[in-house]
Amino acid sequence: MKKILFALVLVLLVLVLRPKSTLLVEEPLDDKIKVEIKGAVNNPGVYELETGKRVEDVIKLSGGLKKDADVSNTNLSKNLVDEMVIIIYTKDEINSMTTGNTTIKYIDKECICPVIENNSCISDVVTNFEVIEEVSDKISLNKATLEELMTLKGIGESKAKSIIEYREKTPFKSIEELLNVKGIGKAMFEKIKANISI
Repeated sequence: MKKILFALVLVLLVLVLRPKSTLLVEEPLDDKIKVEIKGAVNNPGVYELETGKRVEDVIKLSGGLKKDADVSNTNLSKNLVDEMVIIIYTKDEINSMTTGNTTIKYIDKECICPVIENNSCISDVVTNFEVIEEVSDKISLNKATLEELMTLKGIGESKAKSIIEYREKTPFKSIEELLNVKGIGKAMFEKIKANISI
């Protein structure tokens, strides 16, 4: 009886102390990402792609670029990342970003690029442009209102209207062209040239 009891205890010990087999469960790798593309593409929206795809791939998937799209500042070879947002601007949109008294210039930095991730250093504005300089008090000959032109020394309503009429026919390419406007002579030009821009 002792032998049987000893054998049972031994079997139990072996079963209890025996290393348990570990069942390894591999989770499938998520090889899909979702990317949003907006702007001057034929079918803007959210697209699911395989990891390792690039900006040019999502542009193709979205039906390609519209005729007026401008990708001159877009890194088409950039790798896509999940939750990325891509904005493709039109040529007119890019040109309108340089109007008024604000100068806007493309900045080629990692955190300011045409491909913006949701954790980018840009706060609420998703764009590939940064305001780099605010033009102080110069009056734009091509963009100023009648009232703004009248703030220039020696420019009244009549001369301001003449400037506007001139620029509507031929936009100014240099401030010196102001001398072509009726009523603006060299003396007046010298007084105001430091306060004007095209």
